[in-house]
Amino acid sequence: MSAAPIKIPGIRFEHLIGTGGMSEVWLGYHGGLDKEVAIKVMFKEAAESGEDVRQFMLESRVMERINHQGIVHSYEADCRDGRYYFVMDYVDGYTFALLLARKQRIPEEDALVVLDSVADALAYAWRECRVIHCDLKPDNLMADGDGLVKIMDLGLCQIMGSGGAGSPLTGPDGNPKDTITGTPAYMSPEQIYGEKDIDPRADIYCMGATLYHLVTGRILFPMLSNDEMLRAHVEAGSAAPDPRTIVPTISAGFVRLLAKMCVKDRAQRYASWEEVLEDSRTVQAGGVPAPLPETAASSIKEEKK
Repeated sequence: MSAAPIKIPGIRFEHLIGTGGMSEVWLGYHGGLDKEVAIKVMFKEAAESGEDVRQFMLESRVMERINHQGIVHSYEADCRDGRYYFVMDYVDGYTFALLLARKQRIPEEDALVVLDSVADALAYAWRECRVIHCDLKPDNLMADGDGLVKIMDLGLCQIMGSGGAGSPLTGPDGNPKDTITGTPAYMSPEQIYGEKDIDPRADIYCMGATLYHLVTGRILFPMLSNDEMLRAHVEAGSAAPDPRTIVPTISAGFVRLLAKMCVKDRAQRYASWEEVLEDSRTVQAGGVPAPLPETAASSIKEEKK
């Protein structure tokens, strides 16, 4: 076993379980809580950026404030020997990215269970704390040993207060701006434009893109560079194929639900997670949600059948 990066009273480090660009995650045992925990420790080099430290500690505070079974909970945060860290629940399970690697795709019924779990958790997070996740994707969703879906990695989350003007998609050279944060395969158009007044509609788009990947085994815009993917999300004429062209057994209702989640103009998208849950129940009952507005452009095609 490699040496623990820091010493924290009352916590025994076991072994490294994950490494990212700015931090590493260890499995440990917390004596006070009498259970296994995960400890996220920031690299010293990353701590040289005050903004990165602010976002790292914000992630911990958000996870501590939100008390919902669908979102991993944080217990304490501090800095020792120049290493910022926080302690959180350890989820003994698998990510949906790993599930996709093993099974290629999941059935529509299972995808609707995932959607309902995420929608319920993020509706709570918005209602109670005004939190937007900003990076929903298969890597950040886990199923634990009891089959419960857990939302992971709030490293890009935002707590929304006053609104603000957005910044344009492109810089002076005509290319997408370097300051965009998120994962290109799943990002909402408003994140790409750098809008500052985002709300749950951004996460709804990201979740629609995630569900498309889960049920088809393909991201919305494969075989494109990151810059090309970003443009495909925002351009009215760009849309992924109807999921039924890939998996014919997917229902018309589910396709409609995905298309409405991935409308490019947020003013024509679902306004809240509660609206998404209502249409999810319609699909689970064998129905088809109301159609998109005629003027709405979606990132997912809905072929006439």
